[in-house]
Amino acid sequence: MKKAEIVADQIEQTIVGQRWEPGDLFGSEVQLIARYGVSRAVFREAVRLLEHHGLAEMRRGLHGGLFIRQPDPEPVAKAMAVYLDFEKAEPGQLDDARLAIEVFCAERAAARISEDEVAEVRAFLTAEAARIPSETQSLHDFHLLVARLTANPALHLFVRTLTDLTRRPEPAPDRNRLSRGDIHATHAQIAEAIIARDGALARHRMMTHLEEVSAAGPRRPHPCVLRGEPAEPVVT
Repeated sequence: MKKAEIVADQIEQTIVGQRWEPGDLFGSEVQLIARYGVSRAVFREAVRLLEHHGLAEMRRGLHGGLFIRQPDPEPVAKAMAVYLDFEKAEPGQLDDARLAIEVFCAERAAARISEDEVAEVRAFLTAEAARIPSETQSLHDFHLLVARLTANPALHLFVRTLTDLTRRPEPAPDRNRLSRGDIHATHAQIAEAIIARDGALARHRMMTHLEEVSAAGPRRPHPCVLRGEPAEPVVT
């Protein structure tokens, strides 16, 4: 391992281990070069690695230094999706992964949902219902919300990854499976089970939903296709 990689790893472990917050100043360039005992060139290469991972950024100027950032999960999810594409993950395999993960997410969300989160879910459903007549995008956001409600960042990331794969355009000649209203109604039923803190019912409804949409067509790699949608299948 190169020196810069070692320094970047040490800084990363310190940031994570000591729970530094986004916006915190980790130190000036001069201070950190002295602390880690490396040359300016090695330190700057380490900073580039940290910036690439989205964990920190170097700001120049009088009040500059290495500042902590909140890593963006989107590039990670996309990288995982690219890997699964490269490995030629089959539609059925993606469906299996979604089923295993999202069914657990529904049960876990029901076990820990707070009153504030109940209000958030209800507001989300209201907004989703309002978009039914005009929205042409996928309805995957409900599933991301359920994953987030688990308070488990690993589950949230995995659902984001599978969503990124399942929302891509696919040739689907038979698009008469589910309407937006059907999908929203099912989301509302799952949400009500979660709000009622009935984990078994939330699990059952999520499983039924995913199995239903997975079986909606022989070439359907991903759930929830809009009736008559000309451009892109709807993913939930």
